[in-house]
Amino acid sequence: MGDAPPPTAARRTEALFPSTIRGLTAYAHQRGAINMGQGSPDFPPPPEVVEAARQALADGVHQYVPTWGLPALRQALSEKAQRFQGLAYDPETETTVTCGVTEAVISALLAVVDAGDEVVILEPAHENYHAGVVFAGATPIFVPIRPPTHRVDPDELAAAMARPGVRAVIFNSPHNPSGRVFDEDELATLARLCTQHDVVAISDEIYEHMTYDGHAHVAIATHPGMKERTITISGLSKTYAATGWRVGWAYAPAALTDAIRKVHDFTTICAPSPLQQAAVTAARLPDAYYEELRAFYRARRDRTVGMLREAGFEATPPEGAYYLMAGMERLAERLGRDADDQAFAHYLIDEVGVGTVPGSSFYRSDPGLGRGLLRFAFPKSDATLDELERRLAVLR
Repeated sequence: MGDAPPPTAARRTEALFPSTIRGLTAYAHQRGAINMGQGSPDFPPPPEVVEAARQALADGVHQYVPTWGLPALRQALSEKAQRFQGLAYDPETETTVTCGVTEAVISALLAVVDAGDEVVILEPAHENYHAGVVFAGATPIFVPIRPPTHRVDPDELAAAMARPGVRAVIFNSPHNPSGRVFDEDELATLARLCTQHDVVAISDEIYEHMTYDGHAHVAIATHPGMKERTITISGLSKTYAATGWRVGWAYAPAALTDAIRKVHDFTTICAPSPLQQAAVTAARLPDAYYEELRAFYRARRDRTVGMLREAGFEATPPEGAYYLMAGMERLAERLGRDADDQAFAHYLIDEVGVGTVPGSSFYRSDPGLGRGLLRFAFPKSDATLDELERRLAVLR
């Protein structure tokens, strides 16, 4: 009995990698660095939303709600989709509340992809897309969106989508980490290929309300034939500065919603009930809130770009979301430092006190595409940006 070998982990875990974002965030915190890498605001949600959460707790909203979401929230989310994108989703059969966008992505993949299928991932991409494909037992097919323009190559996308094993394509716009907002041509190409090859689109639109300089977010589900084959995902985290609340949602046609709900039910049961109640208030904030949000982030974007350029980074203002990919190779050369993005990210934490995320961590197919880039996130308070400016001064 004592000679039995120790147990081993499931083989699927061998394809997973620890999160670079969360790992470097923890390291930056340990070293006392400013967290400019992780997309987590350092200011609170809107006061009326916080008050709604406090009131929900005071009113005794502590127990389970229906697993697919508080009815009042599903109604508010259905109204929100109609209000901003002109899309009609039935709150009873086509709208599901999840434990954040991460769970929505995983549930969507498990709901539509079988073991042995293939899933196209447009990258650079958030780490959880690849993880979700692994959980589903599928194979990722990566289509790179190459710097510096970060535009979708229609020929590469067409070749990937034409593969007979492809069941789904997953992407997000406004795009993390590049800050691109996919234009009409890119969305039309995606829509045409999805309908041509009978592929489900999983569209992560968490940054839907963050667009700048005349760019506008358009949901791919608004394209002809796409509402019937699109799972649209969003959540509270970014728009309402509530990344720790873990309330997300997915819109999808009834048949796909039924599958998503089965996965969601047996993984998380329901998102936090008092925070779902507060999310009703968030979903019904007036248009002025979203206008102020765009102006607020545009100002932070412009200030961050300016500081990075003064410090020697190559930085272009993003079109949307609240990230930018900054080039660091020239700066590294001037400083006599290793131009590898992983090494330079550690240098910034250890010697400058600024945390970032290496660009290579967003590319699985060819990490070299992001090797000279670092992701900066700018959902930060004035005090944090003041301190960033002070710390970056040592690089000039």
